[in-house]
Amino acid sequence: MNFLTPGMRFMLLGTFFFSFGSLFVKLAGSRLPTMEILFFRGLIGVVLCLIMLRKSGAGMFGKRKFLLAARGLLGFGAMFADFYAIVHLPLADALVLIFSHPVTVALLAWLLMGETLSRGGVAAILASVTGVTLVCRPDFLFGAGSPDLDTWGLLAALLSVFLTSWAILAVRVLAKTERPAVVMLYPPIAISLLSPLFADGWVAPTLTEWGVLCGVGLFMNVGQFFMTKGYAIESAARISGVSTLEIVFAAMWGMMFLGEIPDLWTIGGGTLIVFGILLLGRSGVRERLREREAA
Repeated sequence: MNFLTPGMRFMLLGTFFFSFGSLFVKLAGSRLPTMEILFFRGLIGVVLCLIMLRKSGAGMFGKRKFLLAARGLLGFGAMFADFYAIVHLPLADALVLIFSHPVTVALLAWLLMGETLSRGGVAAILASVTGVTLVCRPDFLFGAGSPDLDTWGLLAALLSVFLTSWAILAVRVLAKTERPAVVMLYPPIAISLLSPLFADGWVAPTLTEWGVLCGVGLFMNVGQFFMTKGYAIESAARISGVSTLEIVFAAMWGMMFLGEIPDLWTIGGGTLIVFGILLLGRSGVRERLREREAA
């Protein structure tokens, strides 16, 4: 993998583990409530982060406590929306929508952080918006009853994109002063504290479900760790193309383990979103080259 930058390698590992964790979320959600799955994801995350912090000798509170707390709340909201969408939508459809967030990140970075948005970036946004529209197939464009997808699941996926984009911007700011394990710690703390408050009943897991819940916590937290390291050392636009593999992995797991075959709308919309994110990444690489030449 010498042709990949270190940030891309971290993102590739994170994407693989996160996609496998999403499969476990889907399996657990067949009987267990979403908030219960989320709680165990957060609890395992707290334990893993504390172990990493203890080994590194770093404090758990960090330097920018207000922004870290905001990152935690954004992480709780985004993760709940993720889990709800994954449970209520076919796995490929859910992750096609959820992983359109790099384009939203680029747009927000342009609006709020003064980052440049090239013509390639604008084309990427248009391609991705079109792709999301094809997957969602809203009634006012495609006629009444056109989508077979759960409406609340679609809304949760779109909410996830919005909240995740803000969370990534927070990570990019925090990464300049905080260790990855510190940045990672606050979302599972928020999840562990808040998910029981919003839970609508709890179900006693079976022995198999305990194993699935452990898989959710382990794979998603390991994936989050590598993704956080990737975002810490490289621009989101430059490594966002790697995150599109999440969509490919999701389609593979859905067909192999769940018997879910993506329809032509999902394939077409996913292709446009992947194209848009790759175009965004390419424009980011070109921008980096221009920065080096100017230096």
